[in-house]
Amino acid sequence: MKTLLITGAAGQLGQLLQRQYAAQRQFKVLACDSAMLDITDDSALQRLFSAVRPDIVINCAAYTAVDSAEQQPERCMLVNAMASASLAGLCRQYDSLLISFSTDYVFDGQHNAPYTESDPASPLNLYGKSKLLAEDAVVQAGRYIMFRASWLFSALPGNFASSIWRRAVRGEPVSVVSDQLGGPTPASALAEAVYRLTMDYAAQTCLPYGLYHFCGYPYCSWYDFAKAIYQLAAPQNLHHLHAINSPFPGSLAVRPAYSCLDSSLFQRTFTQPATDWRTEIESYVKKIRV
Repeated sequence: MKTLLITGAAGQLGQLLQRQYAAQRQFKVLACDSAMLDITDDSALQRLFSAVRPDIVINCAAYTAVDSAEQQPERCMLVNAMASASLAGLCRQYDSLLISFSTDYVFDGQHNAPYTESDPASPLNLYGKSKLLAEDAVVQAGRYIMFRASWLFSALPGNFASSIWRRAVRGEPVSVVSDQLGGPTPASALAEAVYRLTMDYAAQTCLPYGLYHFCGYPYCSWYDFAKAIYQLAAPQNLHHLHAINSPFPGSLAVRPAYSCLDSSLFQRTFTQPATDWRTEIESYVKKIRV
């Protein structure tokens, strides 16, 4: 039985990955949250790899507070970039497959067409810069699959969709920017994609390593995304939702105006259909109502 290590297991993607692996028998899964494993502690990482010798490492640990990163650049770089370099080095040493996640915020938003994997990155904020450095580090693992995802959401607390849901049903006034375009991505769809890849890997299928974009469709603004949630959750309160222009009041980080990702390479390579975020939102609303 192969061993699979999940770091950042308490986050929304980490939690959904654990659900995916709950019923399988191909992997012994070790899911570590930050209390169990501090990925910035090189000694702790070395001890764990030496003891466990993981066949696959799925790194879900990240510093994702985009605005706070502007005030805590050292911490953001340590978690996202330097820890990724440490993991990549250990994965190369122990011949582990490294699966990691990056962001649409590595782009500057100057495009007028969805970004492909070959488009040059030019991040506008500290968070994006830290993730771009992480991308460079992950390549050193040798065997890796890296996903750039955008606007991850789920029925779990702590993300844009669940926050908007709560405020919608409470009838609270909400202002959302309407001039930033991207692709909301169901975290459950990304977790399922990762699960399928690792199952193929366990079956000794040769995987095409590299960088892939994984993004929901159709592209929309944050306001359009919020409006869709309102229309399902509490249409009677839609008048409380207001569109505003960037920057959002109190925002510290500059965000790209256009960060739509072209996911066609992943879809062609792994014969996967496009992910319609609207279907997931409908399912999400049903789960909340129950």
